[in-house]
Amino acid sequence: MNRVSLLSTIAALLGVFASSAWSADHRLVVRFKDADTGRLSASQSYDDIQARAKSRVESLARGNRMDVRFLRPFENNSAVAVVPGIENVQQVLQRLRSDPNVLDVQVDRRIRLHAQSPLVGVLNSLDPSLRSRSWFHQDLASQRASINTGAIWANFHGTSPTVIAVVDTGVLPSHPALKGHLLPGYDFVTDPFIANDGTVGTNSRDADPTDPGDARSLTDVSTDTACGPVSSSTWHGTFVSALLAGNPAVSEGIFSVNWNAVVLPIRVLGKCGGFSTDLADGIRWAAGLPVAGVPANPFPAKVINLSLGTDGVCNAGIEGAAVSAARAAGSLVVVATGNQSGTSDSPANCPGAFAVAAVDQEGLKASYSNADSFVQLVAPGGDAAFPIWSASNTGPTTALSNTYATKIGTSFAAPMVSGAAGMLLSLNGGLSVSAVESLLKSTARPFISVSGRAQCTSASVTGSCVCNASFCGAGMLDVANLINTQRSGGLTNLFSNTGSVIPPGQTRTFSAAGSINAAGVEQTAVSFSVSNVQVAAGSSAQPGLAISGTSVDVTAPSGVQAFDLVAKVEGGRTSIVSIVVENPGNTSTTLLTALLSPLLNASTVFDPNIVGGGASGPVTDSGSSPAGGGGSGGGGGHLGVLGLLGLALGLAMLKRRRVV
Repeated sequence: MNRVSLLSTIAALLGVFASSAWSADHRLVVRFKDADTGRLSASQSYDDIQARAKSRVESLARGNRMDVRFLRPFENNSAVAVVPGIENVQQVLQRLRSDPNVLDVQVDRRIRLHAQSPLVGVLNSLDPSLRSRSWFHQDLASQRASINTGAIWANFHGTSPTVIAVVDTGVLPSHPALKGHLLPGYDFVTDPFIANDGTVGTNSRDADPTDPGDARSLTDVSTDTACGPVSSSTWHGTFVSALLAGNPAVSEGIFSVNWNAVVLPIRVLGKCGGFSTDLADGIRWAAGLPVAGVPANPFPAKVINLSLGTDGVCNAGIEGAAVSAARAAGSLVVVATGNQSGTSDSPANCPGAFAVAAVDQEGLKASYSNADSFVQLVAPGGDAAFPIWSASNTGPTTALSNTYATKIGTSFAAPMVSGAAGMLLSLNGGLSVSAVESLLKSTARPFISVSGRAQCTSASVTGSCVCNASFCGAGMLDVANLINTQRSGGLTNLFSNTGSVIPPGQTRTFSAAGSINAAGVEQTAVSFSVSNVQVAAGSSAQPGLAISGTSVDVTAPSGVQAFDLVAKVEGGRTSIVSIVVENPGNTSTTLLTALLSPLLNASTVFDPNIVGGGASGPVTDSGSSPAGGGGSGGGGGHLGVLGLLGLALGLAMLKRRRVV
């Protein structure tokens, strides 16, 4: 059975998922002509900035005899405000823009994720070898759409951990995939209803980026008309972070792109999505830029991943300005294009953004992926037969058991590019943003040509099609080609198939096999050492090393909390892995989770050519679980568990005809 027939069968069995339109937002961003309003400076406190902005909004309300309610200051001369009961948004915007003290007024648009959770991966859920779960890492001979990481992992897994910000729904710090890979982040969600983390008042921002869940109940949907359909929690930020820079789960056949990177988690989305002003602040903070009322970021990110977006053109004064500022500060901003089978969402279409579209396992533009001239590169986003696997949780609302599950979407193409950029920067941290972008594109592989399939044109962009430069950018991400541009300095490998976490008192093996020196000669011996050892108060314990050629057994006695393991090649580079000493945690069985995900996560997206597209709406993530199609998600398909298992068994029989 071919891919189209398989997807048609899945769609027919599940039925058409309902969709829900998003309503207009009543939050506005008012930019005043007086540039001193709310300007950030060392001489002003946040209270002063807030008081001045509030005074300007109140004056605006009196002068126009309108109910304009101040929420918070925004950037240097703007304020976020609410005008309740708007029936004609354009009329309100026109009226406020005519005020002599106002430079501009924009809607504070809603943001959504670019992910989907359809009946994803039933086939490779049942693959006994688990090999198909990591299809996007495999050799090009067997998987032409692979990012070709397998070809470079023989010599290199990353060094000098690069900081990569994941601006998303937050993370689950307890997940084993993320242990040892998380920096202290921040929660930028201002609306307590959206934050869903127990905070009250008008501002829920805090220093805890933990994801409390973004499930939407019937009550939520009736409370916030822009909320969208009822759905379970996506755990999207955890999924993206672990795909980008997580510990390997060899027993599950699941591997991240960059084993040595560290994630700076920044929460801007929650229940019912989020707002573009929160996103803009999160982007700026990720790049190390000041944000009023928020402590300075001590870990500016070299790469910022945005697997989210909102319909329409870039808002130059909100997300556009933030992307430009982050780029000027030295951060590469990688953005998923979106999943509406149309043109790129914002901020993927903002100047300075590095927009990434998705291809499926065949190397075709994925049927759901947005694509146009803004696209810089494509990477795998998966499809219903071959989805993307990463970290998740079994909890339909709040977190329960950590697990691994499947999704599809441009949300997952973007972090593959972000992880690759982080690997490159770990070898040459002095590269400019333009240089990184240039290398990503110049090392990309040519698009795959599939006979009998339509070319991507303005007429065929809404379905799967053969990529070209007009719609898919410079080519397909190739990590091996990218890293080999830095090969002349030598490549020191340093990795462990168990990740960078060692339980107290236990030993783990790390390998530097495949390391080459500056002359390109593979080494038979590598020197290992430890540095930056952190111990508990009163402890004198130190890590133990037992070196044998290019491998080392590392023992972490009780009392040691964390340290860096350093590998050095004579005449070559140094590589570093930051190790934490703690219990890595447990995960639940993944098979049942993968089978149940379409029922638990109603934000399913289908191939619009098969069952029709989903509704567009607020800023959301750019990922989905494999069975669905549109961007803002559909309603719930209600197959019983026994029926779903029966379908899984039937598809497993079909799988015998496929070559994995």
